[in-house]
Amino acid sequence: MSTAKDGTTAGELLLALVDRVSHRGGDTLSLMNEAGTTLPQILFLARLRQAGGGTASDLADKLNMSLPAVSQMVDRLFRLGLLSRAEDAEDRRRKQLATTAKADALLDRLTRARGAEYSRGVARLSPALRKELAAVLQKAVRELS
Repeated sequence: MSTAKDGTTAGELLLALVDRVSHRGGDTLSLMNEAGTTLPQILFLARLRQAGGGTASDLADKLNMSLPAVSQMVDRLFRLGLLSRAEDAEDRRRKQLATTAKADALLDRLTRARGAEYSRGVARLSPALRKELAAVLQKAVRELS
């Protein structure tokens, strides 16, 4: 675990940074509200898209959620047109889940809005520090990919 000179961990510092730059304009929350979704539902859709689809049990395991909670979320997202369900080719009792074009468009809009909020949040930093921060973040993202 990486720790700063004052004993603060990298995770704590990242949380402090995000707290200072996130949700400044409320655009992300407004988009979620318009879509009738909650943060857990958006996270679920993002993980589903990232995984390229999956079953309810797969997602319950990945998100550390109960299967009944996932099933309830799947039903809600299906009714909103954000998720598709199809029979699993190998086991007809299982359903393969995937995000719909509507969900993908929503996730893309949320990503752009969140990115813009973060950009506005770090705008108070000096240009040199913003450039340094961007370089460090690029390295971290590459290493975590």
